[in-house]
Amino acid sequence: MRLLRLSVTGFRNLAPAVIDVDAPIVAFCGPNGQGKTNWLEAVGVLGTLRSFRTSRPAEMVRHGALEASVEGQVFSDAQHRRFSWGWRDGARALRREEKTVDALGWLRGLRASYFVPSDVAIVRGEPALRRALLDRATLTVEPSYLALAQSLRRALDQKAALLRTGHADGPTLDALDGQLAALVARVVARRSDTVAAMLGPMKDFHASFAGGEVASVRYRPNLPGDAETVLRALHAARSAERESRRLQVGPQRDDLELLVDGKPARAYASQGQARSLVLSWKLAELASARVDGQTPLFLVDDVGSELDPERTARLVHTLGTLGAQVFLTTTDRRYLPVGIDGQRLYQVEAGVARPVAGGAAADGAAG
Repeated sequence: MRLLRLSVTGFRNLAPAVIDVDAPIVAFCGPNGQGKTNWLEAVGVLGTLRSFRTSRPAEMVRHGALEASVEGQVFSDAQHRRFSWGWRDGARALRREEKTVDALGWLRGLRASYFVPSDVAIVRGEPALRRALLDRATLTVEPSYLALAQSLRRALDQKAALLRTGHADGPTLDALDGQLAALVARVVARRSDTVAAMLGPMKDFHASFAGGEVASVRYRPNLPGDAETVLRALHAARSAERESRRLQVGPQRDDLELLVDGKPARAYASQGQARSLVLSWKLAELASARVDGQTPLFLVDDVGSELDPERTARLVHTLGTLGAQVFLTTTDRRYLPVGIDGQRLYQVEAGVARPVAGGAAADGAAG
């Protein structure tokens, strides 16, 4: 898949604009605070339906504006399609061509993965960060996982709300646990399949970045097994859950253990090792999600701080072999890869993206 044109209105500090991004590599350059990451975020919203910077979509609306929109012209599955994301009055609107679609319908035609500075914290952070990493990868590999994950979330929320009342009776909990057991078993199976599919590619990608070090990953489900096994574990935890009035077991306690040379990265990895691990995982995600020649977009924020020029060049070469379109931001063009045909460069100042004179971006349009 390839993003050809990008249009923004009312998004962050960006001036209303339509820019040409039909290139294998698109770079937004400029000093901090000018809006280059906002442009990358706009691409990310199209590719993931969420921001990599905030969980509050309202924060992406330009100050003083009533609404925000991001639109992309996309070539995917041998077709040109227009994807339009909008936010107004606390509600999201998704349209593909002229038809309203749901998130699943959207993600089947346009997906993205990203590597941003905050991702390094995933290695040493709380398990929730690594569960989110695993779920995003599972969703990128198979968008239908979205419906399953949402069903599980609703069932967990319903049970948690009931436990908080202190009046959770046996028959009601029996019904909820029966529903949960089936959902948990399916979620754990899907997460396990994702890890199994990504383990080999992750090791290979990591070897290309970290020399002789060996990367690995291990999924640790809190409730492994089939639905019957999960149901027994839920019943065993019932007294403790009633007493504490909170959930005690379930996939909300799963963890994803990242390792370097067999040692837990959370305890032993350096900052550089943590960066390489997460990057290798993201590349494996792309490789696993590549279907019929269609590879999700890949976004990298602040290339200069996260990757030196040599590693950037190796990353871009790797992404090229996967067929991924790459979007980058940097404060210094010296960090951008050289010798790549068709790069499109934009200088960003006060939210305006201007094509770099004499570069591949010179024929693009900017607002």
